[in-house]
Amino acid sequence: MKTLQLSLLLLLFSLAAVAQTHPDSASVPPKRFYVGIELSSISYSMWDNTKKVGGGFTPIAHAHIGYRLTKRMNVQVGLTYGRDKEDVLSGIYYGYNDTIINHYRSKDSYGVAMPLTVHFTPFNPARKVQLYATASFIPILGSTWHQNSEEYEGNRVVTFESDDAGLYAIVTAGLQLNYKINNRFEGYGKANLYYKNVNQFTEYAKQARSVSIGLNYNLNLKREKQGGFLD
Repeated sequence: MKTLQLSLLLLLFSLAAVAQTHPDSASVPPKRFYVGIELSSISYSMWDNTKKVGGGFTPIAHAHIGYRLTKRMNVQVGLTYGRDKEDVLSGIYYGYNDTIINHYRSKDSYGVAMPLTVHFTPFNPARKVQLYATASFIPILGSTWHQNSEEYEGNRVVTFESDDAGLYAIVTAGLQLNYKINNRFEGYGKANLYYKNVNQFTEYAKQARSVSIGLNYNLNLKREKQGGFLD
């Protein structure tokens, strides 16, 4: 019996020593900064109501860096580039004496977008699976160009042309579901349910919806003081 008690005491002291050497996850200083990559179906529209000129692009991937402001709130800055370019035959018409007239539609829209995003959850931040409300303000520096033309016997004549360039902006909002894979990696899926061009009206924004999947990697640039997060 004494041998068992002594063994238990030695085991308890050993566990205490291990716990001091390797603190549990609750006492590990929080990793505030993270970087990530996101694949999204979102399209960034660029539109000027006064000029009646518009275009857009759908980038494949976004890169971002984030900061955990509190246990329940993250802020992040993203960066992406996209381009939508085409020159297609839009129709074939037969004119006088069976002459053939080809109609072409051309466009070239490209830009750089920098999403500024806030995530917030009212739920327990220690959960492995976490639901966030998310909102983004997205400045876009870009250019759009459209042209219609007709081709007859090898000669192409421009019938319509418009272009615009400058700074545009949109806002989005939705829900994001995060899954903590381990202490370093976190995966997520997002659905944008609200989309609006700032100071502009577009028919596209009425039905614009998008989904995303992404992966975050927690950085440990420096050790934070324990309890550094605000509730």
